[in-house]
Amino acid sequence: MEENGSKPSTRQKAWQLNNNPLIFGSIAEIGAGQEVARRFFRAGKASATVAKTVSAYDMQMSDAMYGVEQSGRYVTRSRLVNILETEYTDIVKRVAATRDPRSTYFAFGDTVAAKTYEKDRDCHGWMGIRFQHASGVDPSQILLHVRMLDQTNRDQQESLGILGMNLIHGAFKHCDQPAELVDRLVDNLVWGRIEVDYIHFEGPAFTGVDNRRLNLRLVTSSLSPVAMFTPEGVAVMPADLLFKRHVLVLRGTFRPFSPVQADMIQCGLEVFTRDLATSPRNVVCFCEMNVARHLSHGVDEVYDLEERIVRLTEQGYHVMVTSHLRYFRLSEYFTRHDKRRIGLILSVDNVRAILDDKYYASMQGGILEAMGKLFTSDTKLLVYPNLVPGRDEIVTADNLEVPKHQRYLYKHLKVNGRILALEPDVATLVPFDPREIDPREITNE
Repeated sequence: MEENGSKPSTRQKAWQLNNNPLIFGSIAEIGAGQEVARRFFRAGKASATVAKTVSAYDMQMSDAMYGVEQSGRYVTRSRLVNILETEYTDIVKRVAATRDPRSTYFAFGDTVAAKTYEKDRDCHGWMGIRFQHASGVDPSQILLHVRMLDQTNRDQQESLGILGMNLIHGAFKHCDQPAELVDRLVDNLVWGRIEVDYIHFEGPAFTGVDNRRLNLRLVTSSLSPVAMFTPEGVAVMPADLLFKRHVLVLRGTFRPFSPVQADMIQCGLEVFTRDLATSPRNVVCFCEMNVARHLSHGVDEVYDLEERIVRLTEQGYHVMVTSHLRYFRLSEYFTRHDKRRIGLILSVDNVRAILDDKYYASMQGGILEAMGKLFTSDTKLLVYPNLVPGRDEIVTADNLEVPKHQRYLYKHLKVNGRILALEPDVATLVPFDPREIDPREITNE
């Protein structure tokens, strides 16, 4: 079913483009059939819009057409850029002199690794379009990375065809409203079929566009569960940032980012790398914010979330914005395709909370089910001590008093290295507000 309320169907979008004699271009698809081109042809009058379609599946043929990839990989951003540059240059060179001078040109491309019978692999791809938003101007470009979640190759092909049509249609119909363009990428797609976890706009059609804001919109619009940003303030594809690295996470609202949180990260990194016997360069540490907490009081808080990203990246931290309300969902996200160690930094007060049975009343397996999910894939809790307000007492992971019936569970987690005590300079300790990290976000289903 491709109808989605009042929004045009995929066939209607193709028909609209095919009936515009001033839009003309080529389509190059590698890895999952000619699904985007097929939608133009099925709509009718495709010859008015599509000058050429190509599918260079053979690696030698692909190299001959688009150049040799030094990495030896073909599902990459650089391969997509080469495809778009080659195809756009070719279409303008061959037909511009004989067409209506008001014409605008485009090149669409994708390179994907779809599901196969031989391999159970991460199904993902790069997709993009280079196009003129007005006749005679330099081209603009949109690049995106997509993860395909359908369970069969045929369904993945279908979802890619719909996504590709939405991208081409959006480039010509909504280029003056990039946020609207992002939202319309999933028109006629049921939620859960694809994720778009990175997008990049550039060129004269997008002067002044903030790519950081648009990548954040991928999460707020439910196109992706995660958006990541480097200390340079640049949005980045998660797989590139996580490649062969372990993960350390501090969750918070960071209103503001406090010296205590900075010390939690520093101590956590020291203990985590020592426990793994690895270098800090093999660990990426995130200040993670859950979008639901920032949107709970209305959409205007999106701007507050953007401000938090700016402040944190300016202080040299990687930032991660997610729609995962529970900590075990983060663990599942990080380990769904790569085996990596995960460290979760939290206050000692939260350890007491996660051992409280009342938070598991809605879970069939109770606290044991919650612990199984929380500590999957060798996840560790890195526990920061708390200075008891008004007293000289310091509560740590080693002297924490837990309910009597949970003592053996706690001891099991400690002895097996799933709970690690952080050891900050006592002089830096201040009373910590346990409300900063809500224990229900760790434990509840």
